[in-house]
Amino acid sequence: MSLSTPVADLSWTWDDGVRVSATSDPHSPVLRRFFDGYDRAFILPDEREEFDGFVQCLALNETHRNAYGRRHCEVAMAFEDADGVLLGGANFLAATTAGDAPAPATVALNYVYVEAAARGRGLLRRILADVRRTALSVLDLDPDGPAPVLFIEQNDPLRLTAEAYAADSDHSGLDQVDRLAIWARIGARVVDFPYVQPALSAEQHPDDGLIYAAISYPGDAVPAALLRDHLQSFFGISVLKGEAEAPGGPAAQQLDALAARADPVALLPMAPALARLAATPRPDFDFFRDLAREACRHGDQGTGA
Repeated sequence: MSLSTPVADLSWTWDDGVRVSATSDPHSPVLRRFFDGYDRAFILPDEREEFDGFVQCLALNETHRNAYGRRHCEVAMAFEDADGVLLGGANFLAATTAGDAPAPATVALNYVYVEAAARGRGLLRRILADVRRTALSVLDLDPDGPAPVLFIEQNDPLRLTAEAYAADSDHSGLDQVDRLAIWARIGARVVDFPYVQPALSAEQHPDDGLIYAAISYPGDAVPAALLRDHLQSFFGISVLKGEAEAPGGPAAQQLDALAARADPVALLPMAPALARLAATPRPDFDFFRDLAREACRHGDQGTGA
């Protein structure tokens, strides 16, 4: 694979015939194909990005390639079988890191989905592997070098209203807690930081009902400077779409807090908290992050990590 310019399409085929298409071009039909499945998969109002929002993000590949002193590329991917049936999709922002870091790049995995009919085949792990490889390619990094660090937002089951919990679970066919267990098995750990997603548009609201997690990170804590750089890129491009945030907004507050922080940000295993949720579906915690910290502090044992 090679994608040496910030606007291009590429494709390849897995050994079993699955065709993968990736684009960083806002006018590519690959973006529309990704959106076909995305539009079915994501329904909660403050998590949804409309098609024009994706177009805006990919258009920033022309203007924000070297924003913040680092390289960036926003990408959409579609995965189809040999007959053209959509199996899954992913949208992410890849960014190089500055200074002494455990990896050459980070990936904000903005959205990833596997169609209901294609589940149970191990597709999610394969999609994530292709996301990592594509990220290295679009950033012009050594394909045989260290893998990028993946970060992802996930619904916090303790923050969702009962109505939103039921609606999203029924729509996706996956319970919110079961969904977290899948990610725990893939290697996701909770970033122990009070994360808030800024509003995706003027019509939406900031979202504090999300868990921020790192996937297969090579360590027990993330340097605050690395997390700040990553969130600066993610907020500036994928969320705010190159627009300035109002002074004192949630993005600025989080970036300022990380800039002032000397100690690294701990990563919390999910499995102990999930075990507590299985035993006590209504624990006395407002955030899953707090439950995960408490479960780790008391040495709870859990399965699935």
